[in-house]
Amino acid sequence: MTIRVVLGDDNVLIREGVRALLDATDGIEVVGVAEDATTLIAAADEHRPDVVVTDIKMPPHFQLEGIEAAHEIRRRYPETGVVVLSSHDDEAYALALLGEGHSGLAYLLKDRLGEGDELPRAIREVASGGSAVDPTIAERLSGRQPDETDREILDLMAEGLGYEAMAERLSTTQEAIDRRVTELFARLSAEVGRGASHAVDQLKRLHAAVVDRETDAQTLRSFVPSQVAERLRGAPAAALQEEVEATILFSDIRGFSSLAERMPPRELAELLAKHLAAMAEVVLAHGGMIDKFAGDAVMAVFGVPDPQPDHAERGLRCALAMQARQAELNAETDPPLDVGIGVNTGVVMAGTVGGGGRLEYTVLGDAVNVAQRLQGVAAAGQIVASAATVDAAPGIPVEHVGAQEVKGRREPVEVYRVEGAQDGT
Repeated sequence: MTIRVVLGDDNVLIREGVRALLDATDGIEVVGVAEDATTLIAAADEHRPDVVVTDIKMPPHFQLEGIEAAHEIRRRYPETGVVVLSSHDDEAYALALLGEGHSGLAYLLKDRLGEGDELPRAIREVASGGSAVDPTIAERLSGRQPDETDREILDLMAEGLGYEAMAERLSTTQEAIDRRVTELFARLSAEVGRGASHAVDQLKRLHAAVVDRETDAQTLRSFVPSQVAERLRGAPAAALQEEVEATILFSDIRGFSSLAERMPPRELAELLAKHLAAMAEVVLAHGGMIDKFAGDAVMAVFGVPDPQPDHAERGLRCALAMQARQAELNAETDPPLDVGIGVNTGVVMAGTVGGGGRLEYTVLGDAVNVAQRLQGVAAAGQIVASAATVDAAPGIPVEHVGAQEVKGRREPVEVYRVEGAQDGT
């Protein structure tokens, strides 16, 4: 019997990597994918899978959407098992998932993916109605519980044993193991919440706020100067917002969707990972800030958070270097990738946005929208820029294309093609 799986993760690299792993596993078939909690639940409605595999934090708020979606899916389809893949090795998350006393749920750390068979084993466990918790979590819970009966179950889970092996070790039935596991996690959750009737919800809210704050700081340190990351930590969002002139760059792979249809998921994920890593290196080398990765697209900003008088020139030279770097990659890999890049300069609101314990440093405004639209105008291998950018960087050779209508704007935009890029057409 083939186990049908719906897979949800907002990170395309992780999503495609997990899909490749499962597609290569006998008896498991990925029948649908999703990039946020809403589409995950919709995919579960559409496919009625045997198992859903989901991340914890997904759009729109990046808090506990995966766990909340898991509970919603179980309410709708009690026979559907759920495996939550997490990068958080804190037992509070596992208790938030398993603490309501239901079977058919598993909490597995993403670090286990490299071990090959851990995820398939968890999928098979929940598909048969069992539950599982990552051995690291089980070991930690075992270490703090005085009850010998509880410790016995947790120690077996820490060994990575499933229900069948646990039942054999304890000379009992899998049904008895399931009952002990669900009772154990419900009891642990109640103890963490000091007996409150809404212990799980309290635990989720408290821990989400703490972890989100630390995660935000770590993420910011990857892409902005350390002094900015420290300023952002704990500071009110409004205090760090300012209007500044900046240059925004968007790049995107042409024909990526059709490429994804033709390539095996694992190869596609590797190709995309190499491309994004190379583009990020070029951006950082030119003094830019990676604002976000969105699928196969890159958004970079020049002139924030630290002022750069030559931000327009930096943006255009970065775009040229990105095309040159991709040409080098194309000589080494097959199939080659063609990239279109749009660059625009204008006044933006730069600073922190968000809420609910999560802050993100970004830029907002019409100048950002125009840059994204210009990226859509660029053909494969091309760089197109607005008049505002070209005027601010007179040393970069360009060719005037003319005024073009840009989606979402009443006034046309004067567009220039940057010379020196190799067209992919």
